[in-house]
Amino acid sequence: MECGSGFQELASRNPFVRDLEEQGYLLDFVNGYFIAYGIPYLDANGGLQHGDWASPVNRDDEGVISAPGEGEHQAWFRGGRPHDGLGQPLKLGGGEAKVTVSDDFVTAYSFSLKLQERGQNRLYDSFEEKLHTYIDMITGPALAAFEDATPLKAIEKRASAQGSPLRIPDDLSARYNINDVSFLLRGKKVAIIGLGGTGAYILDFVARTHLEEVRLFDDDKVHLHTIFRQPGFIHRAIGKPKVEALAGQYGNWHGGIVPVPERVNADNVETLRDLDFVFISVDDGPARFFIADWLSRNGIPFVDTGMGLARSKEGLNGVVRITGVDREAFEHTAGSAYLPSKTVEGGEYRKQAQIAELNALNAAWAVIRFKQHFGLLERLDDSISYLFETASFDLDKKAVTDAI
Repeated sequence: MECGSGFQELASRNPFVRDLEEQGYLLDFVNGYFIAYGIPYLDANGGLQHGDWASPVNRDDEGVISAPGEGEHQAWFRGGRPHDGLGQPLKLGGGEAKVTVSDDFVTAYSFSLKLQERGQNRLYDSFEEKLHTYIDMITGPALAAFEDATPLKAIEKRASAQGSPLRIPDDLSARYNINDVSFLLRGKKVAIIGLGGTGAYILDFVARTHLEEVRLFDDDKVHLHTIFRQPGFIHRAIGKPKVEALAGQYGNWHGGIVPVPERVNADNVETLRDLDFVFISVDDGPARFFIADWLSRNGIPFVDTGMGLARSKEGLNGVVRITGVDREAFEHTAGSAYLPSKTVEGGEYRKQAQIAELNALNAAWAVIRFKQHFGLLERLDDSISYLFETASFDLDKKAVTDAI
C-alpha cells in the first residue's frame, strides 16, 4: 500500500492528518474513504489481530475535512469483530456489512458508534474526534493485553523500506537532504568493549545510526551503582548480564545489536577481526592496553575512552579522555596518561555513582571521533588524543609530533 497524491493533498490541507502520519499511523485516502491500516484488536479468544478502519469524509472547497453531520457517525472495518478482554464483542453497533472501497478493499463490518453527552446523543465535533474515538475503543483491549501491540504500523513499514537495521525510520535525514552522509555507516560493524556508564552511552548514541551490527562485550552483571551511570532506566535490569539488559532495551531501536557476555582477552580477541571500528570503554589498564595494541596492529580503527575523578577542597574534579584511532596513535600514547597500561588505584571514580554526565561526555567525544573517521562529521584537527578537565574546563590535545 502506497499513499497516493490524493492522500498527500488531504494531509497538506488537514494538519491533524499529517500529524497522525508523522506519529506512525499507516493511512490512505481511497475513493473518498479515509483509511487507517493495521489497527490492533482482540478476537473472541483474546488473540491479537489487525484490521483496517475506513470512513467516508466530506471536504469543503479548500479540501478541509468537515465535521461529520447527522447520520455520518458510521464507519467500516476490514477484519473480524473486535472484542474486549473478557471475550465480549465491543459495543460498536452495526453488524456484518460488505462495502467496496476499492477492488482490493472490501469491508466485513459496519460500526455505528454515537457519542453521548449528559444522556443525549451528540454529533462529533470533528472528523479527528470521530477517528480517535473509534481507534481508541477498538485498540484499547489489545494494547492492554499485548505489550507489543501498536496501531503505528507505518513505523515498521517505513523502517523496513529504508534498508537498514534501524527499527525507527530515519525520516529526518531525507527531510534535510543528508541521506548521503547518514548512509556512510551502512554495512559497517562495530563493537563496544565494556558496557559500564561510558559504554552504555556509546550504545545509546550509535543505536540510532544505520550501522549493520553493534556487538557488545562485557562479562559483568548490572548492579545498583550501574543503573546510576547508564542512560534511561531499564526495568528489572539488576542482576542481569549488562549486555543482555542493554541489548534488550536498545533492540527497540536497532535490529543488529549482538550481546556477547564475555571479557575480551587473548582467547577470543580474534572475534574482533571482522569489525570496522571498536570502542574501548574498560577501566582495567592491562586489558585496555592489550585490546588497543591488538586492534591497531591488525588495522582495525579504535577509540579508547577513559575517566578519572579526584576529590578536592571544592568538590570533585573530573578528567575525561579519548585516544585513537590507528597504530600511530597507539605507538605515540602507549603507557602514558593518554593510553594507560596500568589500572589507576584509588581515586573517586569507583566510589561515586552519580557521574552520568561525565560518562555521557566521554561517550559523546568517542562517537564524534568515530563519525569523523567515517566522514559523517568534518574533522579539522589531527590530534590523536584529547583530555578534558572539569575544574578548569581546559582541553589538552596531543598530536603525533608532541613529546610524551
